[in-house]
Amino acid sequence: MIDVTELFGYVASFFVAISLLMNGLLPLRILNLIGATAFVIYGTMLPSVPILITNAFIMIVDIVYLVRMVRPDLNGVRYIAVGPDKRSQLDDFLAHNLEDILKFFPDFSTDRLSRCFEAGGSAYVALKDLTPVGFALVQPVPPAESEDDPALREVYRVIHTDLYPAESMMIPVDYVTRKYRGLGLVHQLYRAIELDEREEVRFLLAPVRRTASKHQRFLKQVGYQTTAETGPYLLFGKSLQS
Repeated sequence: MIDVTELFGYVASFFVAISLLMNGLLPLRILNLIGATAFVIYGTMLPSVPILITNAFIMIVDIVYLVRMVRPDLNGVRYIAVGPDKRSQLDDFLAHNLEDILKFFPDFSTDRLSRCFEAGGSAYVALKDLTPVGFALVQPVPPAESEDDPALREVYRVIHTDLYPAESMMIPVDYVTRKYRGLGLVHQLYRAIELDEREEVRFLLAPVRRTASKHQRFLKQVGYQTTAETGPYLLFGKSLQS
């Protein structure tokens, strides 16, 4: 029969081992912190000073990095708005990550990028050491008649009829590569939009397929609420100045 001390040793080993299998930085640090905490308890119960000191140090390191991760101003990633003149660099990033992008935005295609630019919008690119790690399309609400997709056309009609299109910007796509997800980078994007648009924009809108559950969960986590439902789409809205 395993005693309590041994149990903490097994739990600690399990979480440390699992943390090394994580692709994202945030889950890696969280699981590693749990494992290190369990090892501290294990080292205290043995008692073993080397285990206690080593894992207490690991706990401190994990906590420091976690604090940095939830403070996007410290993580070294910034968003810049690019127009069609910089499209070639963005196209390379999209081609490389297209399979992963489609998991979150199944309707995405390079046509959406073209339509964003044609509507007077911008692609906001997340840069880490001058390397793209994500992007978002930010554009004014287009006229309903400009959209070929009947379902999206109805979404635009609802916005123009019932909401505040002149004070809103649409974010149909907001993608970050796996390694940098969950670090709060979206708040960097919101700040960049506020700086570029000044006081003109009060609301952000995001049309999402009902089947895109991952995207819906993400939007709810960062403060969006369901604003309207139409056909296969849910329209999420968020106050930019809240």
